[in-house]
Amino acid sequence: MLDLTACLASAFNSVPEFSKFTNHAQLLRTAADALKTYRLDILEANTLDLEASREMSIPDLITGWLKLTPDRLQAAIDCLYELADLPSPISQRSSPSGYRRIPVGTVALVYEAIPELSIVAAGMCWKVGNALLLRGGSEVSQTQQAIVNILQEVLPKYGLPRALLQEVPKGTAIKDLLTQDKYLRLVIPYGRPSYVQQIMKQTTVAVLPAAMGNCYLYIAPTGNLDKALSIILDSRVRFPDPVSAIEKVIIHRSWLGSQDFLRLLLQLQQKGIALRGCEIIRATTWNLGDPFDNLIKEETKWQEAYLDNTLAIKVVDELEEAIAWINQNSSGHCDGILTDSLRESQIFASQVNSGIVYINHFIPFKRSHQNAYFSVALGMSSIKARGGSRSPGLIDVEALTLTKRVFVD
Repeated sequence: MLDLTACLASAFNSVPEFSKFTNHAQLLRTAADALKTYRLDILEANTLDLEASREMSIPDLITGWLKLTPDRLQAAIDCLYELADLPSPISQRSSPSGYRRIPVGTVALVYEAIPELSIVAAGMCWKVGNALLLRGGSEVSQTQQAIVNILQEVLPKYGLPRALLQEVPKGTAIKDLLTQDKYLRLVIPYGRPSYVQQIMKQTTVAVLPAAMGNCYLYIAPTGNLDKALSIILDSRVRFPDPVSAIEKVIIHRSWLGSQDFLRLLLQLQQKGIALRGCEIIRATTWNLGDPFDNLIKEETKWQEAYLDNTLAIKVVDELEEAIAWINQNSSGHCDGILTDSLRESQIFASQVNSGIVYINHFIPFKRSHQNAYFSVALGMSSIKARGGSRSPGLIDVEALTLTKRVFVD
């Protein structure tokens, strides 16, 4: 087995050779076909990981992420087919301003528990000519190894080195990987926010952190509460991770005490949502009797993602107050507003510091998208986080490229 330095060096040195390769679409289709052929081997390996996880006292959230169903595996395979059909952002010619997109080089995905991430990340890296190193948690080791073994066998068929996809050698300390500036060009940490923060604190390499949960929705006086209910529930559907889950709602004070708002609270409770709120919200429901007496618990953790069935609600007096609160407390990757006011929607879109802003609608995150809005994406990145400014919003194939400027006499 290669040690870490040799592993990184082989990946780094394979990128120039990969840059001469032109048949990326067929490579991705062959990779997808191979995963489809050996899908039972992947699912069997995942069963072994699940059995081992029972002895490791892994949280239920992580166990849910780890369990790779046939549908989830097929969705990841479909991402490779979609990537094959997408135009490549890599260009040999410069734009009128002289810019060209080029591969990042060597990328490391450091992730928790979601095995299909390795498939999607490999496809995205191969689409643009990057090499990929995978460092999943111990809970996903068998599944990751099965996926890597299958995909590595595809590369020699096209005269490409297996070093373009590798696992980080077992026993490697995470900090040793994250400080390999000589060979490693980009680290993508993916998992619970606390996990991502730990990775970001240790790395000396450029980082593109994935964000999850803690998205905000502001309901203006002219907003629609029926639409709000639908958006909140749709956003929290897991695939399996609740990337764009709306976990905080800000309402204008004019909604307080209205029958429509009280009905919204009961509808959320009936859907299994545990409600929390600011003092104003709690005071409004205290004197209403059953079932409102203890419906809303106190909330103080407005900056944290729940990743469960909890929703917090806050009251504001004006749009500017809502924007300031969102900018201070949201994760900064996906926030929205419901309003009939063109002025409010324009102010919100221009002043909210989020990678993606939704006005009067919402598109739940999926890694595979065949619509006019999104293409294949690994996750979402915050506009606030270190490294997020290089590619806020969707972590798609363009996020795995760099730009250089070429001046021609």
